[in-house]
Amino acid sequence: MEGKYVLEVCNPRGVRKEAIRGLTAPRIPTIEGKRIAVIYTLPESVFFSRALAKLMQEKYPTAKVDCMQVGIQTIEENIALLRKYDAYIDGVRLSGGWQTEPPVEYEKVGIPGIHMCMDTMLRQAQFSMLSHGMPTLRIVSIPAMKWINCENKPEKYPPVAEYMLDEVVRALTDPLTEAEMNPPPCDFDFGNMFFEGKDYDEALRKFQEYFVEKAMSDGLPVVPPTPGAVEAMLAGTSRDRNEVLEGVMQPGNGIVTIEKIAINAVMAGAKPEYLPVIITAVELLIDPGFLSWHALAAINSDQLLINVSGPIARELGMSCGGAFLGPGNSVNNTIGRAVSLCALNLGWIEYETHGGMYGQPSRFCNLVFTENEELSPWETYSVSRGFSPEDSTVMVEEVFYIDGVFQLGDMAMPSGLWTRGIEGDLLTLVNKAVGDRPALMTAIKGSDNIHAVSNFAGGGDIIPMLNGRTYAIILYPGQAKQLADAGYTRESLARYIADYKAIPWEAFDEKVQASILKVARSGKFPGLTEDNCRAGGKIPVMNTNRLAIFVAGHMSGQTLGFMCMGSYGGKFTKTVGVDPCDPPYHIKKITGATLTKAGR
Repeated sequence: MEGKYVLEVCNPRGVRKEAIRGLTAPRIPTIEGKRIAVIYTLPESVFFSRALAKLMQEKYPTAKVDCMQVGIQTIEENIALLRKYDAYIDGVRLSGGWQTEPPVEYEKVGIPGIHMCMDTMLRQAQFSMLSHGMPTLRIVSIPAMKWINCENKPEKYPPVAEYMLDEVVRALTDPLTEAEMNPPPCDFDFGNMFFEGKDYDEALRKFQEYFVEKAMSDGLPVVPPTPGAVEAMLAGTSRDRNEVLEGVMQPGNGIVTIEKIAINAVMAGAKPEYLPVIITAVELLIDPGFLSWHALAAINSDQLLINVSGPIARELGMSCGGAFLGPGNSVNNTIGRAVSLCALNLGWIEYETHGGMYGQPSRFCNLVFTENEELSPWETYSVSRGFSPEDSTVMVEEVFYIDGVFQLGDMAMPSGLWTRGIEGDLLTLVNKAVGDRPALMTAIKGSDNIHAVSNFAGGGDIIPMLNGRTYAIILYPGQAKQLADAGYTRESLARYIADYKAIPWEAFDEKVQASILKVARSGKFPGLTEDNCRAGGKIPVMNTNRLAIFVAGHMSGQTLGFMCMGSYGGKFTKTVGVDPCDPPYHIKKITGATLTKAGR
């Protein structure tokens, strides 16, 4: 156009996998005489659910109202259970969702019901139902202040149940509307976009404003993904641009292709040489065995820990010394930002909805690092997992709580570089990695809070086990060298941590003892043998497969610890053939590189 500049950019959004469908199961006309299941997953919902079930039973005496806890990973079992009822009440949603959305699965097989959530979680619930293909599923929200004022005391929930009862009954019994049965499709133009102005600067400004307005950027300026820039980016890999990767990007269930990754990599400011690393990280993130919804959309303001290992990290010039997790290195930062933009645009993330209760600034670029091989006394973590030193790999894990990060040393000292000596530092490592023993002892003595105990798996059984959580430690090289000089290897250090607060065999009841013995006989839990399972024996408090130890930073520095959660080995998904006792830190070899010597 004469006198105009037109900026053409490629669309970074991914096509959503789930087709839209409406509600089909007729609603029950009345509660009287019907069988109603009040189900909950999170133990925090138990008091309200019981109060609601009791109130409904009293008001509708001819009905049968049962309250029960169900699992999130056993949808088929839940469906079989709910087929005995006329309707269900699911909830209460107090946090993010999971890879599956149980109410959608119930409705698909003709079981009518409602989902309940806090009003602060309403948008989260609506987004999840849409992403799973059922945007009109009925949701009833509870005012947050009414819930908060209950203080988790059983006697304070009945008034809230009474306040909500009429709305719950209406949602269960009102006939379906035409809009609920036939919602419109989610139409979206995935073609290239054009921004015009009197010159490039005006067109660029319109592009940036549009991408912020439509939540297609992280709020910072992005590089325009022009067709030419995307072509140049694709030159970094030998993989076909139209290749569809296995899995979908959560939380919006977006289909992922090599070309879409390249578009978002351009936007992040990455170079074509980085593309194979970014592709591998995205592949790990969308792997069905990775709990990516929790990593990307939970209320905990989580972030990703991305470790790049092997020759490609050195060839690209990744940071492994001072400030290795912070700004200043374009390789680390643009790789991490590209992964975040892929999650944003292919997973259709809404940051206000999915960014957590307080947000996490590291979500811009995540926590991307490589180990300081030059100063480390040990082989890299990827080599300890069976990869060759010549292999270039990527590991992706979710960092759970922000308070899962700690620093060794007496932080009252101005420099922050003082240590407590090797024994004192070891004690700090143990306490952070395995937690406080008295609290854990309380958890194992009869607590039914599934979040108060850790999951310890084997032989098809999930049994309560003290502190089997997933943890990562990044030692600074000086401390790693000090430990190595004292005779520790990465493996023996992990074993020391796991055994330090071992629990006496007698602390477990007979049922739990039988389960632990079964796992011990399977040989799947490191450091646990039949010899531990007898009078005087001790049970390790951590599965060392769930403890990853890295070395990075300055020779004199600070050690970091991260409580992680994302890799659950298929436990929360339909992935088969994955043993939950295997190391949860998924690592994948980089392939398809064309512009670097490594990663080919």
